[in-house]
Amino acid sequence: MSIRYKVVQCHLKDSTINGKWYGKAVSLGTVTTRQLAEEISHSTTVTRSDVAAVLIELFNVMKEHLLNSMTVQLDEIGSFRVGFKSEPCDKEEDFKSNNIKRYRILYRPVTTFTPNGRVGEKGCRLGTYTKTLLEDVTAEPLIKTKKKATEPAAPTPEP
Repeated sequence: MSIRYKVVQCHLKDSTINGKWYGKAVSLGTVTTRQLAEEISHSTTVTRSDVAAVLIELFNVMKEHLLNSMTVQLDEIGSFRVGFKSEPCDKEEDFKSNNIKRYRILYRPVTTFTPNGRVGEKGCRLGTYTKTLLEDVTAEPLIKTKKKATEPAAPTPEP
C-alpha cells in the first residue's frame, strides 16, 4: 500500500515556486462508514450493524463534547477540537461572538518520537516525530490510464 501522487506545476505568479513542479497527494476514492464497519466486522466478533451503530454514536458523542468546547482524544488516532476564524477589533471589549465567521474542526494526529541516539547543541535528544497513522508510509506515482474512445458498435449482420 502506498500513497499515490501526481506531479503538478505551480502557476501562482506571486509564488517563489512559480513554474516549478511539485508532488500532490491523490485520493483513489472514499471509504464509507458502511464499508469500514464491514471490514471491522470481519476482523472482530462484532457484526457490521453493531460496528456501524458504535461509529454513529461516536459521532454523536464527539459532537456533544466539541460543542461544549472540549477536545476529544481518540487513542492511537489523535485529537479533535473546534477552531474558528474571526474578524479583529481595535479594543477587547468590542469583540463579540458575531465577530466569529467560520467554525472548523482541528485534527491533530498522534505522533511518536523516535530518538536517533544523538544529542543536539542545546542538550536535547535528536530524532524524528512520526504520525502514528502514517507509520511505514510509502509513496508512488499515480499511473495515468488513457481512456479509450468509444468506438461505434459494428453493425450486426442480418440473417
